[in-house]
Amino acid sequence: MDNSQDIKEIWPEILKKLEGEIGLDAVDLWLKPIKPLVMETDSLKLEVPDPVIYKTVKDRYEEQIIKTALSITGRMLTVNYSLSLASSEPKPAPKIEAVREEPRNRIPGMGQTPAFAFNPNYTFETFIEGASNRFAYASAVGVSQNPGKSNPFFIYSAPGLGKTHLLHGIANEMLKTNPSARIIYTASENFVNEYIETLQNKTPETFRKKYRRLDCLLLDDIQFLGGKDRSEEEFFYTFNSLFESKKQIVVTSDRPPKDLSLSQRLVSRFLSGLAVDIKMPDLETRIAILRQKKEFHKYIIPDDVISFIAEHVKKNIRELEGCLITVGNYCTNMRTQPTIDIVKEIIKDYISPGDQDDSRINIDLIKTVVADKYNLDLKDFKSPRRNEAIAFPRQVAMFLACDLTELSLPEIGAAFNRDHTTVMFARDKMKQLVHSDPYFNELINLLISKIKAVNNSSNQ
Repeated sequence: MDNSQDIKEIWPEILKKLEGEIGLDAVDLWLKPIKPLVMETDSLKLEVPDPVIYKTVKDRYEEQIIKTALSITGRMLTVNYSLSLASSEPKPAPKIEAVREEPRNRIPGMGQTPAFAFNPNYTFETFIEGASNRFAYASAVGVSQNPGKSNPFFIYSAPGLGKTHLLHGIANEMLKTNPSARIIYTASENFVNEYIETLQNKTPETFRKKYRRLDCLLLDDIQFLGGKDRSEEEFFYTFNSLFESKKQIVVTSDRPPKDLSLSQRLVSRFLSGLAVDIKMPDLETRIAILRQKKEFHKYIIPDDVISFIAEHVKKNIRELEGCLITVGNYCTNMRTQPTIDIVKEIIKDYISPGDQDDSRINIDLIKTVVADKYNLDLKDFKSPRRNEAIAFPRQVAMFLACDLTELSLPEIGAAFNRDHTTVMFARDKMKQLVHSDPYFNELINLLISKIKAVNNSSNQ
């Protein structure tokens, strides 16, 4: 297995296995932006988009990548990196190991370890603010501008709603004001692993110097400390040291402080500061997020399809972006227009059963909406007249009936006083138009959205 095709198959396996070891957020944030290039006899070549991701992956995750690759391939590999051609660096280096960038900040007691490795895309400017997260967002901005004033700052929500984005946003904003600030972002799992390693190496003072002399500590997923008594105790004393020095502490969790399986003394400290939650994003916020992601990925997806995804994918932001990427790549690779009909099929695994209510749509509703669009009387759909002003809207209504109802072709034909072969002709003709004419495709999507909106309101 010594070619690029093999690494393209193996790399997703490595990422999947690492999700269970370092967490889905860490994989999404640091490893998925990496492009696997080739796997040779004893090396794995990876392309990274920027030095920030390179430093973080090399310092934090390289050893786990090597171990995971060994378990999958049976080979002990070294990892070589190169910078993407799209990088802001003047030219790509064949190996980043040869590039020695002097880090601006150093953590006391940790030698050459950089004090920060923050995602440059996770800023306050790229965070979509809505009713569900407005208080958390405003609080995060306030903390970044006045560190130590609201202390500790505790953010909780279900996974995938923007907690990690806010943590990196705080760090990026603080560094604008104070480039020499000593800031660390870390997941609680990494905090625990690092502490265990220092105990094994009998160097706990090195660990304490690193974490107790910070200007700001950003700790993700504090719930992971539950049941790890020694690590929790170490964090407690770290917390107290920073708090007494009026240094900023920001913690995130998947549950409110009082529901954590941690010691009461630590929970009480969280409750003594600013605690905010992030709720599920509302429809408008989901649409805004999808539009931003669409621009970021440079997908050509019409607003009606964006609205359809936002209406049906409600769980979290991560799933929203996953749906958008799936739709964007499908339409690009298949060279087809992204119709609601296509989108409904390819994101069906993201849609809960309660949202799939198309079978309740009846032909009378379809006729009413189409008639309103083309200024027809309902009786015109059964008329024997075949002039274009009536025949075309009738074909549109037949096509929509095939798409939105569970009726058979003969049943649809009977509703229009036509036989099933006429329905088949109308269906195939409209389908071809949808794929060849973007304006007609948009019209069909708008009609579908209106039909579903009227249907949903009548069923409430």
